Amino acid sequence: MLFHKYHAAGNDFIITDDPAVIPAQAPALCDRRTGIGADGILLHRPAPDADAEMVIINADGTVATMCGNGLRCFCRYLIEQRGVAKNSLRVLTGAGTIDCLVSRDNGDWSVTLDLGIATATPSPDGTIVDIGNRHLVVRGGPGADAARDTASRLQEKFGGDINVEVLTGLDERARTVDLIVNERGAGFTRACGTGGGAVVAALHHDGLVATGDEWTLRFPGGSIRYRRDGRGHIILRGDARFVFSGTTDA
Repeated sequence: MLFHKYHAAGNDFIITDDPAVIPAQAPALCDRRTGIGADGILLHRPAPDADAEMVIINADGTVATMCGNGLRCFCRYLIEQRGVAKNSLRVLTGAGTIDCLVSRDNGDWSVTLDLGIATATPSPDGTIVDIGNRHLVVRGGPGADAARDTASRLQEKFGGDINVEVLTGLDERARTVDLIVNERGAGFTRACGTGGGAVVAALHHDGLVATGDEWTLRFPGGSIRYRRDGRGHIILRGDARFVFSGTTDA
């Protein structure tokens, strides 16, 4: 299997177009001691009405519908490894076809994604947000250990079938949010692209994020920028970085 590894804000992925790869292989391939090491696998498949289809497999072998950081990596892969000669891309995902815009400046890559409309619903545990996948956004307090305990407890309460974002800091004047993420199928990761969009949707629901304002969400692995446009769509902008390419018989 020929593969390419990329990361976005520390959220790392194995990308391949090998048709033989199946979800059951993901735990071995994503293992950070005995495998390649990654938060998930992105399978490149042809799509008749888009530039490509991206199939997302979590590190535990479950299939996800959408991944914002993975999609940014996938866009760079399409241009860099597959010779797609354009900067405006349409990629089919389990959450629908996503419009993506790639820009390059002196070797730095930035990818802007239209994540569409997110719905936010208050619950006793926090705000549940659907942004192509499900998230629970929780207002926590300072302290990474307490935040991790909260994220673990809530994901267990939901049977592991939800992504949990716990906010550890919020500055309305600077428009910044600090947070950690416990992802369905991957555990604690260094960033989550759709998770940041879910936070923006939840904060807009609470009256803290105004339409058009850009906010910076600071994950353990790096920062990603978000805004809610006039249509109610969540727009994400962040980097995508190449790590290495290789082959494996796994």
